[in-house]
Amino acid sequence: MKLPAITLLLALPVLSGCADDTDATAPIDATVTITATGCRNTLGQGIGTVIDTGLVLTAAHTLTGADEITVAHDEASTTGTIVAYDTEMDLALIAIDADVTTGATIALSTQPPTTDIAVDLTGTAVVTRDERLITVPVTIARRVIIDTEDVYGEGRTTRPGYELVADIKPGDSGALVVVDGEGIAVVWSRSRRTDDRAWAIDPVRGGDTIRDHLANGIDPGIDLERC
Repeated sequence: MKLPAITLLLALPVLSGCADDTDATAPIDATVTITATGCRNTLGQGIGTVIDTGLVLTAAHTLTGADEITVAHDEASTTGTIVAYDTEMDLALIAIDADVTTGATIALSTQPPTTDIAVDLTGTAVVTRDERLITVPVTIARRVIIDTEDVYGEGRTTRPGYELVADIKPGDSGALVVVDGEGIAVVWSRSRRTDDRAWAIDPVRGGDTIRDHLANGIDPGIDLERC
């Protein structure tokens, strides 16, 4: 079956927050907020998820041109370092001090749902609302191929991902969609025309570059200071 292609704008992050003890479920314990400074003196903010000890998965566009990255959970914070960065897939990995979180992690699924199985799958994502981390329900509408621009808004690229039915707002970029306890997608964009509609990137099918960077170092041709 040929997957549909769609073209979208980035959901620009504008919020940050900290965890609320009353919502201390495992996904919230593994979620951090990310603040990046340096790009044209602007502030980039988004969500990240600890997928392994000291390793946070997030959306790359929240980190463009950053000269300082702060990763926070509850009242603890630390400086993050980009260790993998894919400008085409809009995925990034940040290394952090493992002590900043509770030790909780959310592993990525090794077998992303197929086109037929993906329809109507239900899960959750942790996002910020009123400076608190909360869990929102997510339904997978369909698996898609996303036709869009790279993180700099220049070259065209395609990304494997999913169309979501979820209450995604500015500042939720990078949040991990969790289904049956495993991460299957990274929130990337929300619809500006349809309420409760958003899109996310599949970090397994689209993760070749970040896996290579993690193993071998970031490609020297990538300029992390570029805005």
